[in-house]
Amino acid sequence: MANILIVEDDIDIAQGIAEFLTPQGYQLDFAYNGKQAMHHLDKHHYDLVLLDINLPFVDGFDICRSLLQDRLAKLPVIMMSARGATDDILKGFESGAWDYLVKPFSFAELSARITANLAKNSQPASASISFNGVELNQDSLVFRYTNHELQLHQVGFDIVAELVKHAPEVVKTKHLHKVLWGEDTPDSDPLRAHIYKLRKQFEQHFGQSFITTVKGIGYRFEII
Repeated sequence: MANILIVEDDIDIAQGIAEFLTPQGYQLDFAYNGKQAMHHLDKHHYDLVLLDINLPFVDGFDICRSLLQDRLAKLPVIMMSARGATDDILKGFESGAWDYLVKPFSFAELSARITANLAKNSQPASASISFNGVELNQDSLVFRYTNHELQLHQVGFDIVAELVKHAPEVVKTKHLHKVLWGEDTPDSDPLRAHIYKLRKQFEQHFGQSFITTVKGIGYRFEII
């Protein structure tokens, strides 16, 4: 079963999560501040990290940023925080989190998010995907265009891959939700935050956003 690191400075919350996850067979480890978390991540292998933001010494945003890109690409990080403002959620995704849960959340939702993110990380690699000079490598999660490369993490890659597969057609928002989260679409709809982050990354690396919003329908991948 998966090894999960729980990074939470509130011992009661950490204990509650542990009591819920342990009967499901997960192997759990704990860190109660940012320094402990970074030590554990450096010394041990984890399949997923549940990460609070407001931590002593090093906060959750900086922990995400400190992870090497190749590790972050394959290491699901679910942020947990009472900070539910859009700017905080966007900052979480920009720092590298795969998912974001606003406290208080139900254990049922936590379980669904864990299952969905672990499933993404276990998907077998297949051939590269290409479209009009864009190449996506499903093994390395690298987006390549005009001799430039951008390392994505799994969720961002899954979004772009789905858009590229259907380009230049519009991909409905509902379809993307199903691809990313199955039947357990998060109430907070983090898809928009992921799209926002991807556009920023593409603008910085390639000078164009590639992803166009089709209002009321979904998104289209297009090259200027």
